[in-house]
Amino acid sequence: MRKEVHYIIYAHIAVILFLVYQTFDLITLLYDDSFQSALLDSELNPLNEADRPQLIPKIIHQTYKTTEIPEIWKAGQQRCIDLHPDYQYILWTDEMSRDFIAEEYPWFLKTFDTYQYPIERADAIRYFVLSHFGGIYIDLDDGCARKLDPLLTVPAFVRKTIPTGISNDVMGSVPKHPFFSKAIDSLNKYNNNWFVPYITIMYSTGPLFLSVIWKQYKRWGVPAAGAVRILLPQDYKSGDNPFFEISKGSSWHMDDAKFLFMLSNHIVLAVIGGFLIAFTFFFLEYLLYCFAISATFKKFTKGVWNIMRFKSWSSGRNYTRLNSRKQAKYLKTRNRKDSNLPSAINIDIEKNVLSVEEQQL
Repeated sequence: MRKEVHYIIYAHIAVILFLVYQTFDLITLLYDDSFQSALLDSELNPLNEADRPQLIPKIIHQTYKTTEIPEIWKAGQQRCIDLHPDYQYILWTDEMSRDFIAEEYPWFLKTFDTYQYPIERADAIRYFVLSHFGGIYIDLDDGCARKLDPLLTVPAFVRKTIPTGISNDVMGSVPKHPFFSKAIDSLNKYNNNWFVPYITIMYSTGPLFLSVIWKQYKRWGVPAAGAVRILLPQDYKSGDNPFFEISKGSSWHMDDAKFLFMLSNHIVLAVIGGFLIAFTFFFLEYLLYCFAISATFKKFTKGVWNIMRFKSWSSGRNYTRLNSRKQAKYLKTRNRKDSNLPSAINIDIEKNVLSVEEQQL
């Protein structure tokens, strides 16, 4: 096998290892283990609610640009308020959110202000208020269908999303829960621009970001007090007794999101496109290999090597000459300086006499 083939194989292995290292947390999402932490029906529909103590504070958090929310969401918002008269309700506007970050978390204000998309700030503030105050966060397009009291009996909960991972549209937590503390501490690290708006938003502050943090959080085990329970889809909106009714949402989606959703609806075309891209990549790599084993490339590399070797030899030769001249000059100077020094110093310990023999010139 030609040595060029070895180089290509080694390069492929290096690239694969690098990609696996960089995307390891995303790869772990392929294994869906959310059911292990799922909220059980006996917990969500207990026979006696008094038997389960409340952990999460009775606070409902929602966010919007201003206090003037769209009509399509007002009914759902009002249902949440009407069903929970004993809850504190907070609508976090953009101005309130920035003031809160500036006052309580000034270390994050620069990142908060420089987010490219407003939805990133809306995502980030929900993690901070849950960590700071505790309570339940609900997207405005998620209207309440029943009382949320059963959800208050766990340290924290999030919603399972399809096909894997968790979402950030409905979440609850006690104050200072370690999972949400980890989430807010990780926001700076994940504040990257991936050039595609949908991917940038999802992986910097959105559900994909939260799913990755969730996988990291529970990788080495979680104590009971730090547990994060999962609200399954049937309990979220699709079952017989769901907690929420969903209105039209995703107001932040742009054209790139529509394109990605189109691909998901035309999976065959997406797969064919993927194979075409892969074929193009390997074809270009084949052309590179053909060039690497060609006589032209060998002649070019041989010429470069000869030039580098000649320069190295020339510089080494000049250095040797210069060094030899310096050594000769140094020895000559040293002999002249040492000519008046004594050649030996003898000490007679018994007679306590110090004698010096002069150097004979």
